[in-house]
Amino acid sequence: MKFLRWVLGALVLAYAGLSGLIAGMTALHKLGKLKTVPVDLQRMVPLWDATPWWQLAVWGVIVLLLLTAALRLFQGGKAFGVFALAVIGEVGLWWVMHKLPAYNAAFTPAELKMDPFILGGLVVGGLLIWVTERDR
Repeated sequence: MKFLRWVLGALVLAYAGLSGLIAGMTALHKLGKLKTVPVDLQRMVPLWDATPWWQLAVWGVIVLLLLTAALRLFQGGKAFGVFALAVIGEVGLWWVMHKLPAYNAAFTPAELKMDPFILGGLVVGGLLIWVTERDR
């Protein structure tokens, strides 16, 4: 089970890093600090403009919860509760963002179809964390 917890910790850490990077780029753009936007990210600019600051704050809390869960997984501590809070926040944030017209315009239909799989992967990850903690 220790190996599984390390793998789960690495996956949670990677997801937190990616999520933090995207939130960070959004914040940098809103602050006017992102002077050049790569061509493949130009389609994100309207979404970054439409994202309110309160949403970025919630996003930051979710990233911190994910980082805490990853740390607890690596250290062998209880991570399920913290991870569950992060997933609940992530689902809520996705629901709010999905209602923004800029969200649907920024992504291709194929990319939008990935959202349920990403959220489902988070739920499966949570179940695996729960199983590793239940066997203790």
